[in-house]
Amino acid sequence: MPRTTEQNEQIREATRAKIIDSAMVLFAQKGYATTNMRQVAKEAGVSTGLTYHYFDSKQSLLQAVFDNCMQILAEAFIPLLEIPAPNQRLIALLKIIFTQLENDKDFWLLFNVLRTQPTIAEILGEGLLFHTTHLRSLFVNALQEMEWQDPELESYYLYTLVEGAIQQYLLDPDNYPLQRIADRIIEPYADS
Repeated sequence: MPRTTEQNEQIREATRAKIIDSAMVLFAQKGYATTNMRQVAKEAGVSTGLTYHYFDSKQSLLQAVFDNCMQILAEAFIPLLEIPAPNQRLIALLKIIFTQLENDKDFWLLFNVLRTQPTIAEILGEGLLFHTTHLRSLFVNALQEMEWQDPELESYYLYTLVEGAIQQYLLDPDNYPLQRIADRIIEPYADS
């Protein structure tokens, strides 16, 4: 019995997702520049030709990986935006970042790779800047509602602390006191 159109679409989506997931792993482990499409295909368990069927170039695969990362973050952040108390919303945003960091170090390693390699920045362009600006704007909005003095500057400071914690944790996850650092970063906003 032949497959239905819906079944074929499900298979295509599953294959595409497998290729993206494999690229995420390899880009995080080996870097974007040293990973080729043949390696991604092997990791995904598909042929190189099939990989090119879904992504006509490594750049288009990179864009799909980046879009997938943004989707993962959006799905984590969107429900938190419904929290009415601004300090609780800000704390929830910070906690979800640190919880995700601890639970999915590979994702954050990849995300760090995407944001710090000049070759990738050239390909992704404004998408990288948009993410940073968007996350920081979530901080600004909460800080403004909390009537924080100079919320714009505080949002830069907070973002810098979070970025630093992410970097340090990724460098030495076995020894970095992530939970204690997270608590220290969150502490000033708990009573506001």
